[in-house]
Amino acid sequence: MNSSSQNILDAQKVHGGPIAAAGKPSRLLCLAGFALVAVLAAGPAAAATVTYDTAPYWPVVSGIFGGVGPGQSSTVAETFIAPAGTTVTLNDFSFYAESYYPYNGGVASLYLRPFVFVWSGSLTGTGGGAVGNALYLGSSFLYQPPPRPGGWVPLTATLPGNGLTLSPGQHYVMGFTLSYPADYAASQGDIEFQFVPARNPNYNPPPIPPGVDFGSGGAVWLNNGNNFAALNTTVWDTWGDIGVLAFTAHFTVVPEPSRCALFALGLPALFAACRRKGKEA
Repeated sequence: MNSSSQNILDAQKVHGGPIAAAGKPSRLLCLAGFALVAVLAAGPAAAATVTYDTAPYWPVVSGIFGGVGPGQSSTVAETFIAPAGTTVTLNDFSFYAESYYPYNGGVASLYLRPFVFVWSGSLTGTGGGAVGNALYLGSSFLYQPPPRPGGWVPLTATLPGNGLTLSPGQHYVMGFTLSYPADYAASQGDIEFQFVPARNPNYNPPPIPPGVDFGSGGAVWLNNGNNFAALNTTVWDTWGDIGVLAFTAHFTVVPEPSRCALFALGLPALFAACRRKGKEA
């Protein structure tokens, strides 16, 4: 053996050999692996913002859903499935509307209240309705969107505090109503909303790409006049699946701890390899 070969062997003894002696983990590598697994398993998953947003797809078809106001539909809403996660919080939601009555440039004046209920029944067609007490019911506010055409502005509800805690995977409905008697009496005119025919088979490709998660819900409405109590006691008037409202909703989601589970699966193999290494040493 020449001196060069001896130097290489000496270096292998100091540093654990070439790739830890032909695939055998060094003691340092074992310790580092255990430390990494411990840190990742102990650390909580970071909260992230999840957004449902169909508004960018409205110009594809430019669907308009009209007739919200006194004497028309008093309630308009969007059903959805809450995102998956350990904890889910709804922070805000927005629809997009404009005035269409009074005609010829008139501006509607509607007193609306935002709400969130649990939803039961079909998310996208007939036979569904809100159930139970309102999970969130906001105060009345005046909404006066500019007139058509091109008067589109957001109709937004921002939930107070840290938002509304939802159950992951549960069905809900979020929307606005003018059906409180005082709100109904004070409101004048009608407004119309943007909607996207998300599942209409006549559009190919569909207006919303298949990979976009918007909660798998649909536009729903109720002709409940000034009867607020009808919101959660009757089947809603939705006569079919027209698609989804153009809407935006922001959630704060703490993801499920799947990352930690994956590292835990590799822990026995790492332990066994390190144990063999200890015996051989």
